[in-house]
Amino acid sequence: MEVIDGRRPGLLVLDMSYTLKMFRERQLEQALDSRRLGGYFGKVISVHPLAALFESGSVRHGVPAVTELDAHQVFVEGKLGRFETLRILAPLNFVLAQASLMRLLIRMGREAGVSVVRVGDPYYLGIMGWILARRLDVPLAIRVPFRYDEIRRVTGRATMPRLFRFGWVEKLLERFVFPRCDLIAGANEDNRRYALENGGRAEVSTVFRYGNLLHPSHWIEPCHRPAADRDLAELGLDGKSFIATVARLEPMKRVDDAIRATGELVRRGHDIHLLVVGHGALQQDLFDLAMSLGLERRIAFAGNRDQDWIARVLPRASVIVSPHMGRALAEAALSAVPIVAFDYDWQREIVVTGETGYLVANGDWRAMADDAERLLGDPVRARMMGETARAKVAAMMDPVALTRHEQATYTRLIERWPSRRGPGLPVPSKQRGR
Repeated sequence: MEVIDGRRPGLLVLDMSYTLKMFRERQLEQALDSRRLGGYFGKVISVHPLAALFESGSVRHGVPAVTELDAHQVFVEGKLGRFETLRILAPLNFVLAQASLMRLLIRMGREAGVSVVRVGDPYYLGIMGWILARRLDVPLAIRVPFRYDEIRRVTGRATMPRLFRFGWVEKLLERFVFPRCDLIAGANEDNRRYALENGGRAEVSTVFRYGNLLHPSHWIEPCHRPAADRDLAELGLDGKSFIATVARLEPMKRVDDAIRATGELVRRGHDIHLLVVGHGALQQDLFDLAMSLGLERRIAFAGNRDQDWIARVLPRASVIVSPHMGRALAEAALSAVPIVAFDYDWQREIVVTGETGYLVANGDWRAMADDAERLLGDPVRARMMGETARAKVAAMMDPVALTRHEQATYTRLIERWPSRRGPGLPVPSKQRGR
């Protein structure tokens, strides 16, 4: 690991995927722990600037909440307003709250010896990260988790409609932020290419895959995982054949196509059920769709579940159907179940037709039903494809190899920074151009 003058580099991460409460409820602490990269970073400051917006019943006004997770990790959550008395002047109060957060992060960043600022999107976080990186005089990194244009196309609105009313505003922000990033790390090759298509520099790009973010339960061989009989009984799936999908119930995830594919299988005479793991704004719409197709007794909406639960249950599925899954696609493959997926985003990197499952044209739910039917009719071949899927992802997502890759990438990034390693850290002896 990199140690400079007896001190390890620090990392400031801006990310709005989950609040601290969500991390804990869903057993996603591994994703937080992985930010230290096995001790490479001496201090990690994780920040959700708008946590109060996503937590019902939370305190929405006041100073940012700072939680010490351990001696090396801090979680900071921003408020929507600085003063309760100014709640009637919401825009002004919001600006004051975010300015207070920025001042706090600059002070904490300097005290922690932050050497890199990393952001999770090129929009609000991108602008905030760019300002912080300049104030701290450290490089700016971004981890790109989506092909954002496709989200806007599917939903017909901005990626972050609560913050930006129009998609073209987000496009301008992409074109501003991506070229100014000193490190671009796609969650996969498709996401990396998206950043390059929108102004990012190829010479500073790489891929940081999901492997070292995954909960340890997914790495256990499926045959050695705890029994899921009780979990399935609670959902009415005990003793029943079912297919499964894991996704947020949001438009871009297209869970409705998984429901339609299930309906097609039932229409063809298959005694099959669908397990949907996840929660989101479309839950009632999807339930209504199931009702309209006569599937209300065949679809189990499990809501959000922790990682141990998901790791127990997925191996019991006959097929995984993936209209659009992110990290959950890796978890599904590690369950050794064959996958039928749309040819969209990064899914072609895991799903190879005839080897790990079947890849079908994006949006073609009838073809999804065709190939799911093929797997249901040949359980021996399906089992072989599932084992191949697990082996492929185990190699692609090896957490030890990925951690080493990220360590080496950050070392090169810090060493080539033209003036400083970070606040309070000396300049490396071998400097290179930025």
